[in-house]
Amino acid sequence: MSFSDKLSANLTNAGRTVSQSLKNFSDSNSLQREMNAQKRSIQQKIMEIGQLYYDKYKDDPGADFMEQIESISNSERRIREIQDEIQDVQSRKPDLVQVPVTQGSVKPSAMVCMQCGCTSSDITQIYCASCGQKLTPQYPTAAAAALAPAQTASDVRTKPVQPSLTKPADIVLPEKSEQSPAPETPAPAGRFCTRCGAKADAESLFCAQCGNKLP
Repeated sequence: MSFSDKLSANLTNAGRTVSQSLKNFSDSNSLQREMNAQKRSIQQKIMEIGQLYYDKYKDDPGADFMEQIESISNSERRIREIQDEIQDVQSRKPDLVQVPVTQGSVKPSAMVCMQCGCTSSDITQIYCASCGQKLTPQYPTAAAAALAPAQTASDVRTKPVQPSLTKPADIVLPEKSEQSPAPETPAPAGRFCTRCGAKADAESLFCAQCGNKLP
């Protein structure tokens, strides 16, 4: 046999060896998987037989299986206890810190006149602009009203006290000068209260801050 023939035979044999090794490996794995499947089937059947035996004889087990059946019963009882504990844990609520709400910290939603029924959304308004009655705060809920400061009897009056326009006796007015009077400072635009100086709307009859009747 020539050298080339020997080389060709060696290469052919090497290829067949590799091919056979791969086939052997594949067939071996296939058989191994089938064997493992049969083992799992046996284990499953044994478990089914054990479950059938336990269901049938758990109340009156034989001496040979009494210890195993009692252990299973104890485990089942503990499982039920754990399930109840899980429900208790899942239903727990956090201990929230209660933030105290002090009286007077709740703001009213509107101001209402108890005499004429007018309502103002300006919670800084003190007196009714229509009749001069002191306004009563209105709260969105009864709980908010309970936390609001109580209104005293002195806070409610039908009409404000008008300032006295008479000149006290002890005040001496200066004599009129013959000099020409100083030029008057122009009054600011808009309506203003003659008592407290607060600005008033054009349609208001009374000052919203002091209750004075507007001119």
